[in-house]
Amino acid sequence: MSKWSTRKGRARWGALALTLAFGSGCGGGMEAPPMPPPEVPSPGLEVELTGDFVAIPRELSPAQRDHVAQKLDGVVADAGKSFYLAIRRSELRKRWFLTAFAKQYHPGGVGNRAGEVLGSRVVSFEEQNGRLFVFDVEKRKAMSDVFDPQILVEAYPIVTGHRPFDRLPGASQYVLIDPTEGLNRYGVVGDRVGQEGVHFQVELSFAQRFRRLADGVAYEQVFTGYADLPWEWASHYGEDNAFRTAGTLAISLRRYKEGPGYTPTPLPPREHYFRSDRRLVPNTTAEQFEQVALKWNIHPGMKPIRWHIMDTVLEAQQDPRFQGYDVVGAVKRGIEGWNAAFGFPVLEAVVGGGMQDFGDDDRNVVIFDTDELMPMAFANWRSNPITGELRGASIYYSVSWWLFALEAFAEGAPLTEAAADVVTAPPAPRLGLSWSGMAGTGPCELSASDPRQVRARLQASADPRLAALTQKQKVEAHITHVMLHEVGHTLGLRHNFSGSRSNDGSPDSPVSTSVMDYLLDEDRVLMDAPGEYDVRAVRYLYGLSPEVPATDAFCTDDDRRVDPYCATYDRFADSLPLHHGPVFQGHLDYFLTSTNSWPRLQFYFDYVTSPYLGFLRIPDPATQATAYELAMQKLRPPLVVPPDARPDYAVRADELTRRLFQRLYLDPASSRGFFTNDPPSSPALLTPMLADIEAIILNTDGVRSHAARRTLVDVLKAQQSLGAYLLLRELRGTLTDSLPSLPLEERVLIEDLVTRISGALSPYYH
Repeated sequence: MSKWSTRKGRARWGALALTLAFGSGCGGGMEAPPMPPPEVPSPGLEVELTGDFVAIPRELSPAQRDHVAQKLDGVVADAGKSFYLAIRRSELRKRWFLTAFAKQYHPGGVGNRAGEVLGSRVVSFEEQNGRLFVFDVEKRKAMSDVFDPQILVEAYPIVTGHRPFDRLPGASQYVLIDPTEGLNRYGVVGDRVGQEGVHFQVELSFAQRFRRLADGVAYEQVFTGYADLPWEWASHYGEDNAFRTAGTLAISLRRYKEGPGYTPTPLPPREHYFRSDRRLVPNTTAEQFEQVALKWNIHPGMKPIRWHIMDTVLEAQQDPRFQGYDVVGAVKRGIEGWNAAFGFPVLEAVVGGGMQDFGDDDRNVVIFDTDELMPMAFANWRSNPITGELRGASIYYSVSWWLFALEAFAEGAPLTEAAADVVTAPPAPRLGLSWSGMAGTGPCELSASDPRQVRARLQASADPRLAALTQKQKVEAHITHVMLHEVGHTLGLRHNFSGSRSNDGSPDSPVSTSVMDYLLDEDRVLMDAPGEYDVRAVRYLYGLSPEVPATDAFCTDDDRRVDPYCATYDRFADSLPLHHGPVFQGHLDYFLTSTNSWPRLQFYFDYVTSPYLGFLRIPDPATQATAYELAMQKLRPPLVVPPDARPDYAVRADELTRRLFQRLYLDPASSRGFFTNDPPSSPALLTPMLADIEAIILNTDGVRSHAARRTLVDVLKAQQSLGAYLLLRELRGTLTDSLPSLPLEERVLIEDLVTRISGALSPYYH
């Protein structure tokens, strides 16, 4: 299998991503862990109590240090001493942004959603009964003027009797807490076990890397613990205990503020933009809620928003494979290229920052990963949950994209090897990391494909505009496009999968109107700047234009469930005959020629057929007829067997035909993908389909199996149409008349078929 196959990587990324919390124990009825060894007394502290937050050094005994080192086993780096946190009492009741970022995660790393913002809350503190309580003060959940709940989200034991701290001048003005001792509420949101399906107990947790910010404080919490559900891929990542997890959570507390002059943008009728958190409208019995579009406080004359590209990019730029390419410049152009859409400087990109600070809340960071086999990119952000104002963002991007572009657009490189094997197994279920009720945004992951597939398409048929570009231009433009796409998400833009519908196939036609589209890699090269849609979308979102983006050239992720033309990777305005149909026929060719068994191909069959068959399930007769014709072109009777076909070609064609009809009408809704209804019985579809079904049941070409013929009888029953009913009656008579002339073995099978038809007719209509 190719190293570029995403199947292998995604199977490993089925992460057991567990919920984190501040504490070192576990709630939900679990027993508290044993108390750690006592701390070494300190004769005095060289600390000055100034500012709202102060780190108080916490010396660990040798026994504690040995215990931590043994349990963490070096998988998560320690960037500093542990500490207590002193908070000025006068600041407790003020509002603060509390933000969490999953900086490290083992086993699995970024494949298990490390590098992701888990969320932000607006909180305040209150001291009572020896604890410091944390309240959610966003006021988004008030049912009415009367019922406005106080919501506790965390509580920390107050540290008392710490003599070195107590002796500091002004100590009485502060409350001292241990930031690793919280309520310890754990749960998991996942596709295998559901919410709160996995319990997780933290064994060890300590705070490190305290940083005082201009408007608050940031620190990290290192943890290790155990789940009650193992992750089967743990040993692949060097973790022998499949129940064990370690990681680092970056936490910040920053003073609440809103951008000067910030004005929320109401959501337009179509989902062009990401939504803010929901706010219940009081006194409406929770029947009404408000959301606005997520956006930054962008306006003319502003100081540009700075993006920090991790300095690991400089090391990669020095790699001999990238000599002669301005790959760092290509990344920067993907960020600053959005300035043209606004008409004034909005974003600026600099190289700086590294391993320690990519999770910092006061920086917008491109996390440049040196992993050469992690073929994905994603964006996430931090927002004000009250107003929808974006406060910060990050983008994950790996060097694998550079290597992909080098191989995909290698000049004169012959296609000497076949494309990667098809995906024959579904990815392992993935569990999402959450902390203190914040589960992250579930970022969209843009994945690199197999570069050999790109080269194969280029050698078969390439856009003439590509021939005018050098390999350097192609590689750099591809890098820029991917960054433009991810930065577009951080600006608030959702996907626009209809951008490619603007391509009419003419030489000068744009490949898309939007970099927020999912384009084939060779088309990305031709779009290294925001498109027409992108410019309109950001200008409306940020109040620079009153014109709402056109909705006839827009569809996004949710629309994929109702419109098969709203597809991720497609081409052309008339995409069914020019793209979807030919691509699906290519998949059918693979089924007919593959040496893999059908059970091994089941997931691949599910993956490629369910989206395409959506074209037959919509109430558009012309689309139905075209999609059916393209699907049955090489399968319908009489079957044409190519001269150089393998001996079992006819057998595989028969089985493939049976499986397609079964998927269309008989398989459960859970196997059908987004579109679950049976195809509407339009004459445009039923006329050719009934002719094919009749020929298959009668086996006019002599290659149809009894299993396929029985399945087609069930299909006619499922159609519940007059045409299907009349055909069943006709087939029963024809097959009955043929019985006397048939050999015994065949006669028995036809008798079974006639019996099945009679059962379908008695009665026919439900």
